[in-house]
Amino acid sequence: MKICSIQQPYPYTPDEAPAAVQFVIDELNSCDETIDLIVTPEYTNCPTKFPPGESLPFAIAHTPELVEAAVNAAKRCHAVVALSFCAEVNGVYRNTTRIYDTNGNVAGDYYKQQLTEKEPAARQVDNSYALDYLPPAIVEVDGVRYGFVTCYDAYYEEYIEHLAYRRPDVVLVCSHQRGERFDVLEFLNCSLAFHTNAFVVRSSVGMGEGITSGGCTMVVDPSGKILANAKSQNGKLICDVEDIHWKYQRTDSFKGAMINNDWFIEKGRTPWSYRPAGSSVRLDDRRMPYPRICAHRGFSQVAPENTLPAFGAAIALGADEIEFDLWQTRDGVPVVMHDPTLERVSNGSGDITEKTLAELKALDFGGKFDPAFAGLKIATFEEVLKRFPRQAIFNIHIKSSGTDDIDRDYLRKIVQLIRDYDCLNHVYITGRADLMEAMLEVAPEIPRCMGAGPDPSKMDVVEKAIKYQCAKLQFMKPYLNKEMVEKAHANGIVCNVFWSDDPAETAEYLALGVDTILSNHYWQNAQVVHPQLLS
Repeated sequence: MKICSIQQPYPYTPDEAPAAVQFVIDELNSCDETIDLIVTPEYTNCPTKFPPGESLPFAIAHTPELVEAAVNAAKRCHAVVALSFCAEVNGVYRNTTRIYDTNGNVAGDYYKQQLTEKEPAARQVDNSYALDYLPPAIVEVDGVRYGFVTCYDAYYEEYIEHLAYRRPDVVLVCSHQRGERFDVLEFLNCSLAFHTNAFVVRSSVGMGEGITSGGCTMVVDPSGKILANAKSQNGKLICDVEDIHWKYQRTDSFKGAMINNDWFIEKGRTPWSYRPAGSSVRLDDRRMPYPRICAHRGFSQVAPENTLPAFGAAIALGADEIEFDLWQTRDGVPVVMHDPTLERVSNGSGDITEKTLAELKALDFGGKFDPAFAGLKIATFEEVLKRFPRQAIFNIHIKSSGTDDIDRDYLRKIVQLIRDYDCLNHVYITGRADLMEAMLEVAPEIPRCMGAGPDPSKMDVVEKAIKYQCAKLQFMKPYLNKEMVEKAHANGIVCNVFWSDDPAETAEYLALGVDTILSNHYWQNAQVVHPQLLS
């Protein structure tokens, strides 16, 4: 296969952008019938930084001629063409790599999965598809499997490992990396080829002679060997590959049989060692939209409150958040229970803080709810994190007797568990004022939620939330009104309400501007917060 990867000159100003687009059009028009694969850089039709609001109109205006050149090149050369551009897709525009087959027909699209933080606004592109589970795309043309890693995607090893699992023959790296050093770009793409056991064809923008960042349009073989590298040279990079299906093989063990490199890597995989990922992971607290429904103590209508079955039921039904309470055992272990005493929810008695974990684990925390749950054990905080990491936002209510100073070492233990299970961006801590003060000291990076406190009638929860720099507050009904909600929002504070089990009441709180509804009757009220559940 003869590969042609085009390096486009980077236009430093919008005035230079039309010439940069024309450069790619000219390169496409000059490809001949010896070429089998042609690849263009990311955002070929809007290749620079534009003033706000100007990127998309420029892209729209410069798309028809660019697409025409790509289609004509595919037909004329009888080649596969990968055009990376801002493309219209069902009425919105996306960062798209579109594959045209050798007849000029669209064979498939890839939409960049990991968009930079500013990209949707700066480029006026849709990223809604990236907010839900989307496996890496594979487009097959004439027996060759094409995978995709667009620019920023290249830094996400979890994504690359998933792509490797889908067995591409060629990974197309359409990029707009301008500030990355040559050696880093070479390393990233060699590693990509090695881990996917595929040929990597990268196309990017050249920053000009003498500049040692950006550029590096290249071809890498599955062993990680660079076959061709344009570095700062713009134009066509031509590279012949004898067998595009070739896979790098290595010994299964010292002096063992030869096997494919990606198989060797896959054999030793231990999924429990990795960051939580895949289709079960939800958006983090910063990005998950509002309004939300929070399953109070889990789906406590159908399973014993504050237990793994209650949390699992809520998460299985798509709960945005789950709320639970933590107490410290006599031997210093955070466990999940609401009451300070054991009588209501277990067959034990006495204060929970006076029991060791072993003593608590000997009790039944399910039978009082329903005999079907008899024998259910109390859950530790670590067990919750281990079972449901990043599968919902955790509203963690840390409880204490209220007579002693908050134990900072205990809080540090909770924070370390959150870090250990990679849930830092999927939690917030709720509690009274002294807890907010302590968390601000111990772990200011973890969002705090000011609870209404022991005397909610004082109506001072908003002022306290401001004082302790809280990201959220939790009203206790009925002690809230529209003025309080508006004041909180004016200070950038998200508003929860505890609680609503009545769908009509939930609707009233949403109309008032409340962001998150805590509910014991999760499913009925989730349908009010998220009407699409019924569609």
